[in-house]
Amino acid sequence: MSNPEVTILFEDTQVLVISKPAGLLSQGEHRGDPNVVDWARAYLGRNYVGLIHRLDRNTSGAMILAKRSKAAQRLTEQLQEGTLTRKYLAWLEGTLKDAATWKHLLLKDPRTNRVRVLKSGSERSSEKPKEAVLSLRPLKSGVWKSQPLTLAEFKLETGRSHQIRVQAAAEGFPLLGDPKYGSGKTLDFGRPALHSIELQFKHPISGELLTFEAPLAPDMKL
Repeated sequence: MSNPEVTILFEDTQVLVISKPAGLLSQGEHRGDPNVVDWARAYLGRNYVGLIHRLDRNTSGAMILAKRSKAAQRLTEQLQEGTLTRKYLAWLEGTLKDAATWKHLLLKDPRTNRVRVLKSGSERSSEKPKEAVLSLRPLKSGVWKSQPLTLAEFKLETGRSHQIRVQAAAEGFPLLGDPKYGSGKTLDFGRPALHSIELQFKHPISGELLTFEAPLAPDMKL
């Protein structure tokens, strides 16, 4: 598979850090659409690719892949321990004035691939909710078709499915262009305005602390 939009940010014998374009799946599914794992297999000329974390199809930005199983194991451990850190930028509907930490309990319906916030501790569910924690700070204001926006930086403390999109909507600041969790006012943006801007982790072999930044996707430069 060839996809010239994938940009390599860093590569050595153990890891591959890329910037994924919006519209490209992280991992293949039954329909056989182009995806990062197949791209990496073709690029590396081998079947094994360690997918350390995923980005939603329409989320752009930085991802890390492992070339060796030992590197994948150590990077996965960092992810689970919270020492592999991820920062995102998102355009939010509304005016966010202050930095904050958001904590919610999330429930995912695997049938619909939709996540919701558990609003009450007494609410019953057959599934066990998972705690979602992130911190955020506003960076600048913007406008999209007369809708006031805020560009915010998010740092994930946990890695839950659709976490930023769900928590932002629950707090009254849905992502611009989000058809699943957004307000419905600005769906013509084309995708949820979310970009993985930075990854920081220790090299799985040398232990060196590495930081990589993926340039902001062109459509998010409002």
